[in-house]
Amino acid sequence: MKRSYIFGTLALAAIGWTACSEKVSAMTEIESTPMEQSTTTKPAPDFSIQYTTDVPSAFLRAANQQGKIELVEYESKDYTGSMQTTHKPAYVYLPYGYDPDQKYDIIYLVHGWGGTAQEYFLGRGGNGRTPLVNIFDNLIEQGLSKPFIAVSPTWDKDNRSKAWGESCAEAAVFSQELKNDLIPAVEGKYSTYAESTDMAGIIASRDHRAFGGFSLGSITTWYIFEQALEVQKYYLPMSGDNWHITMFGGASHPQETAAFLREHVNASPYKGNGFYVWYAVGDEDVRLAQTHNQALAMGALTDTFNSTNFSYHQKKGGHHDFNAVWEFCYHALPFFFPKK
Repeated sequence: MKRSYIFGTLALAAIGWTACSEKVSAMTEIESTPMEQSTTTKPAPDFSIQYTTDVPSAFLRAANQQGKIELVEYESKDYTGSMQTTHKPAYVYLPYGYDPDQKYDIIYLVHGWGGTAQEYFLGRGGNGRTPLVNIFDNLIEQGLSKPFIAVSPTWDKDNRSKAWGESCAEAAVFSQELKNDLIPAVEGKYSTYAESTDMAGIIASRDHRAFGGFSLGSITTWYIFEQALEVQKYYLPMSGDNWHITMFGGASHPQETAAFLREHVNASPYKGNGFYVWYAVGDEDVRLAQTHNQALAMGALTDTFNSTNFSYHQKKGGHHDFNAVWEFCYHALPFFFPKK
């Protein structure tokens, strides 16, 4: 039985969120915290950086067959310590022709530091259609991806910009909210492969679920990989690293970080093709070292990370902005949810 939650359909603006050049303005989320840059071991000979290509301009414009955005409000807790009840928003993209009698793959995408739940789909002002939604529509309309559901939530209990330390603390425990509250709220309402929204049903449907994020959202994605590998098979970390060893450990301690991730995977039932990490960063991103050093260290551990479950992608000339996010999603989503 699907549970009911408060939701509303939001009108989508007819005019796209892009400028005349169809490029998105740079994101200002650049953390001022220190970061060490270091070298790492050489990856395996067959490991290579895969370079992405620009999103076709037509994909940044509104498609003929447009999906819709709905707001789901759900109850959660402050998992940083108080466990006080919170009320959270999540914005849900439903593909054109969404049919509750069909099953859909789903991806959860988390924003970076200073962001809010609505910014991926409706912009920071919350009143316009972003290019990412147009990309979703066009991928599906052009047959490059099968129809899927996308969710833009927030780790922040108040859905507003917070200081660096508080944001990091909330991102670090978001896996609990994802499993206990967010997935049940969204997939209890919409038709996915989850036959039930208890943990057994969520785990059984993990092959049809993805999680990704940009910057601090990428760090969140690595926390999810570390703490909730059983919940989804596919991962899209963009411009950020795993912090199990230390903050920015992907840059300063890449070998130790990669070794921890190998140990984590090998201790799980998902070694081999039980997961896939589509790792990405712009080659001019201020957070390049975090991603690059960790990716090369992981690529050297071919007994665990190889072409069956791991790839590393760069955007040439890519910066720490939404342009890179849109490009990475354009390439990753057809890989996660191919038409065939």
